[in-house]
Amino acid sequence: MKKAMPVIIGFALLFIIYHAAEYMIMFKNSPAGFLGLQALFFITAWLIAKWQFKTGLSSWGLDTKKRLFMHLGLGMMMGLVLYGLTFFISLLTGAETINTVPGISALAAPFGLFVFGNFFSSFSEDILTRGYVYKHLHGKIGNGFLGLLSAIIYVLNHIYRLNEGVETLLYLFALGVVFVVPLLLTKRLWFTSGMHWAGNCFFYLTHELIKTGSPGKALSPNYILVLCILIVLPVNYYLLKRCKMIERRW
Repeated sequence: MKKAMPVIIGFALLFIIYHAAEYMIMFKNSPAGFLGLQALFFITAWLIAKWQFKTGLSSWGLDTKKRLFMHLGLGMMMGLVLYGLTFFISLLTGAETINTVPGISALAAPFGLFVFGNFFSSFSEDILTRGYVYKHLHGKIGNGFLGLLSAIIYVLNHIYRLNEGVETLLYLFALGVVFVVPLLLTKRLWFTSGMHWAGNCFFYLTHELIKTGSPGKALSPNYILVLCILIVLPVNYYLLKRCKMIERRW
């Protein structure tokens, strides 16, 4: 238990700061408060890494070794593929409809702000629910169980959505799986975070700025997302293997 205390304390600190930042943007509509707390999160993550491992953010998978931008870029591409494919199928099947499309001038400013702010939110959540978990448990438990645990933590991290029913929990769990697998394969967080960030940005554009509706068809867009995740998982593996990004020394 004594050895576990630093791990628990570190996770608790990051969890509190992450959700304080989320609270500032969700309930106080304070971009300054959100960005300030996000900055505090990364400073704290760096300090915890120094305390626990004598290294910096590389402890959580954000190293600056070669091919960083290839990892990040491929991840962003696959995030757009995942959410784009889901949106396309949803429109094709009638699970969603486009109601209103604002002009470019009305889209540009809020979308740019979201892209900037969500960069920090996506990366901080990936550190909290994936990088931190991986660093402390890799080599101590099997990768399958580690990925399962990370996906569960990702679901539970959505503290304001846990009462939304099985459908929400299912698609959050599926996202937790598709985001953690590249980390297990590469030992780096860049592909995962790029995918997470780009996917969030695409969803914001197509569901918050562009107004859509769900006519109540039998097939929910959330279930379509889960099906698309099943398609994207092997594609991610193929891309990482083809680009020689898979770390074989597990």
